[in-house]
Amino acid sequence: MANKVKELLKEGRPVIGAWVTIGHPDIVEVLATLPFDWLLFDMEHAPLDISTLQIMLPALKGSDITPFVRVPWNDPVIIKRALDLGFKGILIPWVNSKEEAKKAVKACHYPPHGVRGVGPRRATFYGSLDVVNYFHKFEKEDLIIAIQIETQKALDDIYEILSVKGIDIAFIGPNDLSASLGIFRQFNSPKFKNALNKVLRACEELNVVAGIFTMSAKEAKMRIAEGFKFIALAHDYSMLRNAYIRELKEVRSITYRE
Repeated sequence: MANKVKELLKEGRPVIGAWVTIGHPDIVEVLATLPFDWLLFDMEHAPLDISTLQIMLPALKGSDITPFVRVPWNDPVIIKRALDLGFKGILIPWVNSKEEAKKAVKACHYPPHGVRGVGPRRATFYGSLDVVNYFHKFEKEDLIIAIQIETQKALDDIYEILSVKGIDIAFIGPNDLSASLGIFRQFNSPKFKNALNKVLRACEELNVVAGIFTMSAKEAKMRIAEGFKFIALAHDYSMLRNAYIRELKEVRSITYRE
């Protein structure tokens, strides 16, 4: 199946997805009934590991949703194992320099351009797909490499980082970036807005897609209007909780923290 997200981004269209953090295939199956472009399985801050992902991924069968994974670190061993499960997009946190960006790209690519070991297993559906075809075509036709811009250092070196060939998306984690800037969650601060604009400018000049995490439809629409194209619309657990809060307010007239 073609990578829907890659095709839409080539057309300059925004793509909408969500964070999957609850380690059960039912969650994935429910979300797969909705018109998301992508779903990201979070290994960094959620209790998901390779074995859990192996069980959850088949719940996407029958949909055209592109599976992404956020690995816990810029580690070639973890990246290799995640890609071997069949993920088409990968988000790598804490990329703060040109050298770290190069390391991330190499971890995603087979030799001679990278260091990914060859053993795609589920990525070729256990040998039912031709491994030679996968070896030669996956990186060109399917793979999307996203890196997180979440520190002052990454912001300072943004042009060098995004000049690395193979980086498709620069993704902003607002919590980490605002914390690094010394203005945690002050998203209306001029300092934070300037940081976003700097990333957007660099992305436009270097032909990289800008991405960001949002917590509501209103915020997502605002970010799209600003120029962001890869939009995360909250996580499974926050949407679950907020949906029940809205209903409980109606039933019990009690105030809950949202």
